[in-house]
Amino acid sequence: MPRPLSVTLLALAVLCLAAFNLLGAVSGFQQYAFLRSLPLAVSPVYLITSRAGWAVAFGALAFGLWRLKQWGRVGTLAIFTLYVAQSWVDRWLFDRTDFARALAPYALGISLVALAVVWGILLHRKTRQSFSA
Repeated sequence: MPRPLSVTLLALAVLCLAAFNLLGAVSGFQQYAFLRSLPLAVSPVYLITSRAGWAVAFGALAFGLWRLKQWGRVGTLAIFTLYVAQSWVDRWLFDRTDFARALAPYALGISLVALAVVWGILLHRKTRQSFSA
């Protein structure tokens, strides 16, 4: 069965998430001394390891989606949801500015739309049928 266009686009988007997080981890590693000098609410080690972990997870999931593996579909549902949840936990715990609080409703809207798109694509009946074990 050919890969649905929606799954192809989602796999590319997940690969972009992996690249984005990998660039964040590499940049954080390269700028570690500078990050330590900033008054951050969280350790730079947390930021770097978090980004690196998400990069590895999203890279593997993009491969699984591209190859139409069932573990890629189920993993993407779970890991993307955890990614959004972590972003909101980080926002609640570590954001210090009024600007960040003012943008929270927009960020919530984007998070909900992203979750709806990912879940909608991967739970669609025809999409589920195209995945193998």
